[in-house]
Amino acid sequence: MATSLHNDPRFEHLYEHNAAFRELSKQHQDIQKEADKLNKALYLSPDLDMRIHELKKMKLEIKDKLGAMLESVNP
Repeated sequence: MATSLHNDPRFEHLYEHNAAFRELSKQHQDIQKEADKLNKALYLSPDLDMRIHELKKMKLEIKDKLGAMLESVNP
C-alpha cells in the first residue's frame, strides 16, 4: 500500500502497535492485489467489472478508516 498514508510519520507507529490498524492495512493491500489481477484481464465480464467497482469502494472505505485512525494519533 504505497499511498500517501505511508508517508505519514504516524503510519509505522500505528502499524506496529495497533492490531486493528494493521489488519485494515492488510485488507487494503489484499484488495489492491485482487483489483490489480482483475485489471490485467483482456476482457472483463459485467460480473468482473462489478467486482472491480466493489473492490474500489471497499478500498476507499478502508483508506478512510485508516486515515481517521492516523488523525486520532498525536504527531
